[in-house]
Amino acid sequence: MASGTGMLLVYIVGWGIVFGTFVHYYHKRKAQSLSKLESWYPTHPERDIYFSLVKLQKQSPELVSTEALMAALLRRAMTDIIRMVELQGNKATLAALVKSGAMSEEYLHQFNASDNEKDAELMSVAQEAERLKPGWGRTIFSSASEMVNCMRLRELREEMAKLNFESATCVRSAMLEDMSDEERQKALTDGTKENAELTKNDVLLSSIFNMPIGEGKKVAAAHAKQQAEERAKAEEKAKADAKAKAEAEEKSKIEAAEKAKAEAAERAKAEAEEKKKAEAEEKAKSAVIQEEAVSSSDEDKKESAADQEKPATEEAPVSTE
Repeated sequence: MASGTGMLLVYIVGWGIVFGTFVHYYHKRKAQSLSKLESWYPTHPERDIYFSLVKLQKQSPELVSTEALMAALLRRAMTDIIRMVELQGNKATLAALVKSGAMSEEYLHQFNASDNEKDAELMSVAQEAERLKPGWGRTIFSSASEMVNCMRLRELREEMAKLNFESATCVRSAMLEDMSDEERQKALTDGTKENAELTKNDVLLSSIFNMPIGEGKKVAAAHAKQQAEERAKAEEKAKADAKAKAEAEEKSKIEAAEKAKAEAAERAKAEAEEKKKAEAEEKAKSAVIQEEAVSSSDEDKKESAADQEKPATEEAPVSTE
């Protein structure tokens, strides 16, 4: 009984050691993999510029003033505000995607690491602001937030003005295109019914750019001229590209033809050499055959001459007797 209990305890302790070792190395490898993850925002140019100015001020205080450092730090704080808003807006969406299995957990760990970096960055900005101007660390982010909002409002107004201008210009161009030459001439003449309709559109153009009524016509004409020039440049570029492509194709065809011609000449030369070689071999064979024939005829002549001399020598002793 005691031995069985001891074996059970040894079994449990052994599995506990194995499981503990596995958990230790698993978390160690996980921590190593997380440490190798890239930041959600790999670069921070505004922060680099600020620290470069700080380093330059330490080397040459007369080159960089405190106001320049404050402006650079405020720009850095604006970037931090923009990134903080983006992180807060994307956090719930990313968590839902990871939970559904649409994205890997590494992205969530990367996002959380960036969130922690954001907290450290905000603390660093506050400390730098307090160092440059006592008490500014408590208000720098509110100032940066107001500047970010103003910047976005200005971008929104510029985008809306651009869209309104394009819309009004398109309407004016469509109105003029739908008119005949006579109606178009009347529309461009003050005091006519057609001109009144066109003037309403010019009022919209004038309100966009806060200019006197009628000036919008000039702006629209200039814009239409600019668009026409851009289209002409694009057409010229397309023609030049097509011409260059055709020339390149023609050049490649010529090169291919020259290459084929050179290959044909080389083949013809090789064939001629082979033919000459075959003729030379044939002549050599013929010469060998002729030499063999001549030598065999000479041997036949010698044999026949020997045969003719042999009876004469045999008859000579008989005549002496």
